[in-house]
Order: sequence, then C-alpha cells, then structure tokens
Amino acid sequence: MKKEDILRRYQCGERNFRQIDLSRVVLCRENLPQIDFSQTILTQANLQNINLTQALLIEADLTEACLEKAILFQASMQLSNLSQAVLSQADLREVNLSEALLYQASLRKSQLHKANLSQSILQRAFMREANLNYAILSEANLQQANLMNAELIGADLSRANLEGAFLVEANLKGANLEGANLNRAVLTGAIMPDGSIYK
Repeated sequence: MKKEDILRRYQCGERNFRQIDLSRVVLCRENLPQIDFSQTILTQANLQNINLTQALLIEADLTEACLEKAILFQASMQLSNLSQAVLSQADLREVNLSEALLYQASLRKSQLHKANLSQSILQRAFMREANLNYAILSEANLQQANLMNAELIGADLSRANLEGAFLVEANLKGANLEGANLNRAVLTGAIMPDGSIYK
C-alpha cells in the first residue's frame, strides 16, 4: 500500500490498517491520530514528526524506524518491536509499551512521563536526558542502557534489571528500586530515591 492510499482512506474515515506491509513507508509530518497499525510491518519507515496520538500499534514491527519528534501520546504499543528505532525527542507520554522490544533504541530527550514500560526490553537503549518521571519500568530489562541525566522522579523500577546501566547524574528521587538489579551500574552524581547524591 502506498502513502497516498493510506492518506486517502484515512481522510475517508478508515482507521484500520492492521497487518499490512508498510516497510520503508514515508509518512513524515502526517496527522494520523487513532489510526490502527497493529501487527503492521513498519520496518525502516520514516515517521519523523508524525502525529500518532492514541494510535494502536500493538505488536507492530518498527525495527529501525525513524520516529524522531513523533507524537505518540497515549498510544498503545504493547509487544511492539522498536529495536534500533530512533525515537529522539518523541512525545511518548502515557504510552503503553509494556513487553515491547526496544533493544538499542534511541530515546534521547524523549518524553516518557507516566509511560508504561513494564517488562519491556531496553537493553543498550540510549535514553540520555529522557523524561521518565512516574513511568512504570517494573521488571524491565535496562542492562547497559544509557540513562545519563535522565529524569526518573517517582518512577517504578521495582525488579528492573539495571545491570551495567549508565545512570550518571540521573534523577531517581522518589523512585521505587525494590528488588532492582544495580550490579555494575554507574550512579556517579545521581540523585537517589531518598534525595541523597551518589558519590
């Protein structure tokens, strides 16, 4: 399916674009709130600055997709594959990314306030300066993730795997680290849950 077909059908009121192969599609700056891309193949798609507010992307394949500065507010992205995807400066507030695969994804300066990332795989993800305040990261795999200067105020990191994670100068004030694995994590200058600064 071509970009023109998607836009024409969307403008006619259609929202169901499930299980379609849209690999390498270019939909930059398009306005597609509440669209259903569940189980759709969007590998290497260019979705820069797209508006996908409240969209359904459950089990979608977004491997190596570019979603830089995309708006994904309250989107449903459970079990989606975002391995090596670029989500820098994306609006992911209140998004549901539970059990999603974000291996080596770039989330620099992305907004993940109150996002659900429980049981997601964020191994080696680049999340420098990301806003994860009050996000749910329980049982998430954050091994070797770069969270330098990230905001994690009030975040739920219970039973999360942070082994080897880079948390230099991250803000963890009020975060829940119960049962979290911090083995070999680098916490220099980080603000700890009790407000103290790690030295």
